[in-house]
Amino acid sequence: LLFAMSRAANPNKPKKGAQPTEAELAAKKQKVERERIRKLIITLGDDNKKVVSQVRGVAGALEDDVELHGDLMSDTVVECAKCLPLKSGMFAAWLTKMAEKNATWCATVVSKLLEELRASVRTGRTSTVQLLLRFCVCLGNCGLISLSSVFQLLHEVCALSEGLRPNKGGDFGVFLALAQLPFLSPAAYKKAKEAVSKLIEAAKPYLAHRDPRWKPLLQILKGHELPDRLEALADCLESLVQADWASQAVLHVPGFEPADESKPGMPEFSLGIKAEELKKTVRLQVPLMSSQLLTSAGEAPEGGRMSKQDRWVLEDYILLTIEMFGKDVEKCSEQILRIPVLHSDFEAVAVETIFSQMLRLPSPPHLPLFYLRLLEAIAEKQVTTKKLIEEAYQALFEHSAVLDEESLDVLAEAFAYHLVHSTYQADWKHFTGESVSVQGQRFIRRAMERLQRLSFHQNLIHRLPEAVHVYVPAEPVAASGLPVVSRPEFGRMIGFVRIKDANENKVMEYCNWLMHLQPKEEQSEQPSTAAKPSEGVAEVTVNDDDANEAAGGDETDAKRRKLNDGSKDAASKQEAGKAEEAEPSVKQEEKEEGQGDEAKGTSADSSSKEAADAPGRAASSEEFGPAPAQPLPLEEVAEIVAFAMLQQGHRTPTHMSKLLDGNQKVLIRLRPQDEEKAHSFAKRIVRCVLDFWRASAQRLEIVMDMLLHRAVVTPRAVVETALAEKGPQALWASRQFQGCDSMAVWNIINSVARKSLERSQAVRVELALAKKLGKEDSLEKSRAQLDEAVHENAELFTLIFTGLVKNYQDIGDKDATLRNITLQRISAIGRKYVAFIRPLVVAAESRIPGVANCPEVAAVFSTLSTL
Repeated sequence: LLFAMSRAANPNKPKKGAQPTEAELAAKKQKVERERIRKLIITLGDDNKKVVSQVRGVAGALEDDVELHGDLMSDTVVECAKCLPLKSGMFAAWLTKMAEKNATWCATVVSKLLEELRASVRTGRTSTVQLLLRFCVCLGNCGLISLSSVFQLLHEVCALSEGLRPNKGGDFGVFLALAQLPFLSPAAYKKAKEAVSKLIEAAKPYLAHRDPRWKPLLQILKGHELPDRLEALADCLESLVQADWASQAVLHVPGFEPADESKPGMPEFSLGIKAEELKKTVRLQVPLMSSQLLTSAGEAPEGGRMSKQDRWVLEDYILLTIEMFGKDVEKCSEQILRIPVLHSDFEAVAVETIFSQMLRLPSPPHLPLFYLRLLEAIAEKQVTTKKLIEEAYQALFEHSAVLDEESLDVLAEAFAYHLVHSTYQADWKHFTGESVSVQGQRFIRRAMERLQRLSFHQNLIHRLPEAVHVYVPAEPVAASGLPVVSRPEFGRMIGFVRIKDANENKVMEYCNWLMHLQPKEEQSEQPSTAAKPSEGVAEVTVNDDDANEAAGGDETDAKRRKLNDGSKDAASKQEAGKAEEAEPSVKQEEKEEGQGDEAKGTSADSSSKEAADAPGRAASSEEFGPAPAQPLPLEEVAEIVAFAMLQQGHRTPTHMSKLLDGNQKVLIRLRPQDEEKAHSFAKRIVRCVLDFWRASAQRLEIVMDMLLHRAVVTPRAVVETALAEKGPQALWASRQFQGCDSMAVWNIINSVARKSLERSQAVRVELALAKKLGKEDSLEKSRAQLDEAVHENAELFTLIFTGLVKNYQDIGDKDATLRNITLQRISAIGRKYVAFIRPLVVAAESRIPGVANCPEVAAVFSTLSTL
C-alpha cells in the first residue's frame, strides 16, 4: 500500500530495474579504468611548472596497468604524439621513464610509432610526419633511442628529396629533416655535433639549386619580400650554431640525458622509403614566414627582439596548433597561450602569425571567420592582445596599396566580422579625408559590402560615422526603371508567371503569341491561316506531353473563368490594373480593351462558334491582348520572361526557388537547338540577372547559382557575360571599379570554377572505386566521363583566362591601377587552381589567345608553372 501511494505521488520516479550482472559490472569498471588511463596520459604536462613530478607520477601510476591495458596505452601515446605539438618532449620523457620497468612494452610503442610514420610519409601528411619525427628526436634527447639511430632516420628522410624538383615534392624531405634540428637539446648537440653538421651538409646541395621563383606569387604585401620557412630554417640553424644550440622556445625536461646506445630491445630505426615512391603522390608548398606587422617597426622591448631561432620555433608551434585544434576555437586559443615561450614579443608574434595565416596565399587553411574568432578568444583570455589586434589591422590598412588582391578580399571579410563584434567601433583615419588611396577606397567599399550582408543598410547608416557613409553600398534592392518594364507585354507576362498555380503552358502560349507562332496542333488544323515566323526567329512549339501534364492547370483556369460568370471584362480590368503599376500607357490600353469587352456583352456566347473555326485566336486575343504588329525576336521574348520571373521572385531566395520550380521549363523550351544561338540566348538571361540585381551582390550570386544548378544557363555564358561586365559609367568615372571588378562577379566566377572541378573530382573517385572493385563496364564509363570532365575544365579555364587577358589588353595605358588589378586576378585564378590545370598553365602562350602578345601576362604564367 505504501509503495502504491508513493508511485501515485511521484509517477515519474524510475522503477528499480534488475540488478546488473557480474559481467556488466566488470565491463563498466573496465570502461572507467580505461578512461582514467587515457586521461592521465593526455593531460600529462598540462602544468608547465611541475613537469618532472608529473612524469614520475604518471609513470608510477600506470606502470602496473601495462599488462591489462598495454595496447590502449601505446595507441594513446602515439595519438598524443601526432596531435599535441607542445608535449613531444614530455611524452618522450614519460616513455623513457616507463622503459625502466616495461622495456618490452616501450619497444612496441616505438614500433607502432615507426609504422605510423611510414604510413604518413607515403600519404604525404606533412604535419603528422613532422610531429612524429619530432617525437623521435625527443626520444633521442631522453636516451631511449641512440642519437646515431635518430640521425640515420633523419638522413633517410632528407634523401626523399633527391632528384625531385621543389614543385614535384622536392621540399618534402629536406624541410622535414631539417625542421627537427631546432628541437635537439643542447646536451644532444654536444654529443652529436658532427652528425648535425653532416645532415646540414647533405641538405646544402638541394638548397643551393633550389630556385623559389614562385615566392612573389605568395607574398601578401607586394614589395615586402619574405623568406619561406625552409629558407628561414637555414638561417635559424646558423643562429643555433652560433648560440651553441641554446633556445628559449623549446622545453627540455630536466633529468634526462641522451645516450650513444639505444635501450635494450628497441627496434631498428629505419624508414625504408625511397624518393621514387613519392614522386607522383607527395607535394609540399612550404609557406612563407609571417609578415612582421608589429615587430618590424617601433622601439624594441627591453630584452630586445626575439631571436631568429625562437621566432621560427614559435611560429611552428602556432601553425601546428591551429592545424590540430582547428575544429575547436576555445581549445586552440588555450593551447596557443600555453606555448612555453617567455618573451615580450610573444603576443605580438602570435597576432602576426594568425593574421598572416588568415591572409595566406593561395588560400588560407581555414575560413576567415575562424581566425577572427581565434583572435577574439585569445583577446578574451589575454586582454593585452586587444591593442595588438587593432594595431595589426591599422598596419594592414597602411599597406593596402601593396596588398595582394586575394588577401585584400579576405581582409575585407575579416574586418566586416570585426566591426560587428566591436559594435561598429574602429579607427577610420585611413579612410577619411582627401588623401585616401584608390586601393584604400576599394578595400573599405569591399568591407562595407561584406558588412551589409551581416547587417541591414539602415543599421549601417545609423551606426557608422557619417564620414564613411560614402563607402556604404546602395540599399540591396531589385533594380527599378528598367526599359522592359514600360512594355505592355511585360505587364501581361507578370500575370502569367506565378508562384502559386504555375502554368508553364500558358506562359508558352503567350510567348508564341508574341512571336506570331502557334502550337503544332493548331498549325496542322489551319495551315493556311497560320502565321509564318519571321526570318531568324526560332519556332517554338508546345509539346503534347507537356500539354497533357499541365491539364490540371488548364482545368483550374477554366473553373476560374466559370466562377467569374463569363465576366471576361473583369479579368481584362485586373490585367489592366497590373499593367498600370508598370506604365500608365499600358493602363490606358487595357481600359480601352475592357470597354470593348463590355460593349460586346452577351455576344460572347454567340461568337463561340466563330472562335471554334479559328482555334484559340479569339480567346488569345481576349486573354493576351492585341498581338504585336511585327513578331518579337526570340531573345526579346526571353528577356521579358526572365525579367517577369525575377520580378515575381524578388522578395526572398525561397520565392525565387519556388517560382523556378514551376516556370523554369519555359526558358528551357524557349532555348534554340543551335549551339551558338543557345549560347547567345543563355548570355541574354545572364545579362537580365546582372541588370536586375546590380544593387545586391548577394542576391545576384544566389539567383545565378540557382540558374546554373537547374541548367537554365551555362558556365560558359556566365563567365563570358560576367567578365564583359563594365558596370555603370558613373562608378568607373569615380574610380570605384565595379563591373568585372565587383565582388559578386568574382564570387560567381570562383563558384563556377569550383563546381566544375568538383564534378571532375567526383568522376575520379568513381573511377578509383571501379578500379578497386574490378568493374570493367563501370571502368570504361568512368574513363569516358573523366576525359569529358577534364576537357570541360580546360575549356572553362581557357575561357576565364581569355576574358581576363582581353580585359587587360582593352585597358591598355588608360588606367594603371585597374591594369594591375586585372594582372593580379590572372595570378589569383592561376595559383588557386594550378594543381588542376597545370597543362593549360604550362602551355598558356599557345592555348590562351592574347598571352603571347602580352609580355607581362606571359611572365605571370611562366611563374605560375613553377608552383
